[in-house]
Amino acid sequence: MDTRDKIVDIARATEIARSGATVVSGYFDPLISSMAERLAVIKQAALKQNGHSLLVLIRTPENAILPVRARAQLVAGLQVVDFVCAEESGITPSLDLDRTHAQQLAQLIAHVHARQQAK
Repeated sequence: MDTRDKIVDIARATEIARSGATVVSGYFDPLISSMAERLAVIKQAALKQNGHSLLVLIRTPENAILPVRARAQLVAGLQVVDFVCAEESGITPSLDLDRTHAQQLAQLIAHVHARQQAK
C-alpha cells in the first residue's frame, strides 16, 4: 500500500472520526522516535477499547521546520497509523499532543546546541 493513500481530506477525516476512530492531533515537527512510540501505545489502547482506527490530525506550529504535507507523509508511513489529515479541521481530537511536541522540540534543539558547543 502506498502510505500516501492514508492521507485524507477533511470530509473523509470527519467521516472516520464519526465512525468511532481514536483521533490524535500533534505537530510532528519533526517526527521523532518518541512520537512514533507514543502513537503505537495509543493505537494499542484504541484496539483494546473499541477496535477502531487511528486518525492523526497534523497541526502546524509557528515557525514549522517541515511543510505540513511532508509531516503528513512521514506520519502516514508509520504502520500504526490508519489515516492522516493534514488540513485544519473542526474535528476534536481524543488526545492533543501539541504541547508535548513543543516540549520535545525544545529539548531536541537544546540537545543539538549543547553538542555543537561541545566541539
